Amino acid sequence: MLQQYLRNLAVIVVVGLIFGGCSWFNKPQPKPETPPPQTTQKEPPPAVDFSKYKNEPNISVYMAENGEIKHMPLEQYLEGVVAAEMEPGWPLEALKAQAVVARTITLNAIEQKTVQRTRKADVSTDKVELQSYDAKKVNAAVKEAVKNTRGIAMVYKGAFVNAIYHSCCGEKTATQEESFAKEIQYDAGYFQVVDCPCFEYAPDRVKHWKLKISGAEWKGAAGYAGPAENVGILEKGPSGRALYIGAENSKELGSEVRKRLGYDKMLSTLITNVVHQADGTVYLEGKGWGNGVGLCQWGAYTLGQRQQTYDYILTYYYKGVTVQKMWE
Repeated sequence: MLQQYLRNLAVIVVVGLIFGGCSWFNKPQPKPETPPPQTTQKEPPPAVDFSKYKNEPNISVYMAENGEIKHMPLEQYLEGVVAAEMEPGWPLEALKAQAVVARTITLNAIEQKTVQRTRKADVSTDKVELQSYDAKKVNAAVKEAVKNTRGIAMVYKGAFVNAIYHSCCGEKTATQEESFAKEIQYDAGYFQVVDCPCFEYAPDRVKHWKLKISGAEWKGAAGYAGPAENVGILEKGPSGRALYIGAENSKELGSEVRKRLGYDKMLSTLITNVVHQADGTVYLEGKGWGNGVGLCQWGAYTLGQRQQTYDYILTYYYKGVTVQKMWE
């Protein structure tokens, strides 16, 4: 019986091979789906109707110190911003560059409703929410810088530039991905790595920094549960900043680690050295102060001292932008 069964099975297989062209053995397998290509390319921001800015806007300002909302002309607001964000005694061309940057980021915030969503106002005097503001520090130089650049802003691909700026970049500016990876929405190709002369005049406190923290703080900021001595820089960005910090399969954005440790403690993500001590203490060393993206204020100071004009300063730090007059 078994022999007869095996003979019948053999006949079935042979017939299948003859008439099936071996398809029984070579049945085509489904191809694995090709994953979509990974890309960081962003869409351009929504186009702005610049015609609505033919006249100077009157804006609402959330006063962070008391929670009030005041209304004032945009240029008046800018005087308080420039005086707070840059030393009023700095070179005039640096102050003018700061005025254009502050005006541009203000207009971008109004368009994107950055502050409006939370404060029901166009802008906020909280530096974390937008920019600092101090009307008491306004002097003649600040007034001149704002007046001489009245209505001028930077545009890129039909929209206002998200004109981020900082104190001292540590001699190299950062890409947006290095400092604002989670916040990126639109194409910002104007943020590129450029060599910066900020160390020529910057004080030591913003050129180099040191931080002493516990191992628990260090690994906690990196979101790592293992030994603190394992935590280090896993990947650096184009400017040399810590793009990812962590250990093994656990990693966190360097910008997020800085945020968790405190912006006034870990002054930048341009870390030059990490030392783990036997007692669990961690020593960090780094360069610069701030996010490193866009205008470097101490770099602008240096360029101003070299008699460079404000529009040169702007296009040095924001590549491919157009400096455009909005209102008279």
